[in-house]
Amino acid sequence: MSNRDDLREAADALAGSVVVCGLGAYADRLAGVTFRDARSATVSALLAEASDDSAGGSPPAAVVVALDPETVGEETDPLRALSGLGAFTVAVVPAGAADGDALPAVQDAVDAVLLAEGDAVEAAIRAFLATVQEPGFVNIDLTDAETVLSSGVAALGTGTADRDAPGTAVDAAFGGLPEGVDARRASAVLVDVVVDPDTSIAAATDVIVAVRERIGADANVIWGGTVDEAAAVELAVRLVVAGVSHAPPLAAGDPCPRCGEPLSTYRFGARETLSCDGCGYSGIVVRRD
Repeated sequence: MSNRDDLREAADALAGSVVVCGLGAYADRLAGVTFRDARSATVSALLAEASDDSAGGSPPAAVVVALDPETVGEETDPLRALSGLGAFTVAVVPAGAADGDALPAVQDAVDAVLLAEGDAVEAAIRAFLATVQEPGFVNIDLTDAETVLSSGVAALGTGTADRDAPGTAVDAAFGGLPEGVDARRASAVLVDVVVDPDTSIAAATDVIVAVRERIGADANVIWGGTVDEAAAVELAVRLVVAGVSHAPPLAAGDPCPRCGEPLSTYRFGARETLSCDGCGYSGIVVRRD
């Protein structure tokens, strides 16, 4: 058996020990959705399995739970119950809903928080699972994910480019991070490089160099590499950047960060920003819902 076959066998063995759940609207949206190398379950079913002594089997190694944007911060009880299973619990949160006291409440209830762009929570879950479970010439596993995600709030971004332009793929991956995420002072990064069979491992090395140029010198970088025969001449980069700062852009009607009065939208040529009639604070980036 080849080394790649060994890794594939290990990933298949782990498949049943990673569970994907949803809360609120995501309980229905993820119902029946198939995830490679993971199984789907409702939160109630998973908790019932854990409390049923006759069920047998091993407890999950990790639980990835998608949070409803409308109820982020209000579902800490089921999150705490999931964390009580002893599994590594990751809450995937739409970045636009992670403001105010919501995000700290979620952080307090789980092991790790992963911000997703817009409403692309399912896509973020798939990218995260692929990063930590797909076999490769340099493998990343759940232990690596725990190491990185323990550094603080994380965000996920993906990017692709021609196989001869690894720096462009890295730029695209950082550009794909959720709006409002600042990765410059990230404390840890998980990097997965996906290449075609003809691409040299030197391309993966170039990716890591390009990633390090975008973050702090002391950040912990853990990387892996995967060969995808369907990738043709394209190179892909998946990033999980942890210990990031996050300040969701504001929208009209939100309180002014300076005085608290409602913000208003105004245009200056083709540019649209926010301003406050109360204190004159202006030039604020507009949130796109």
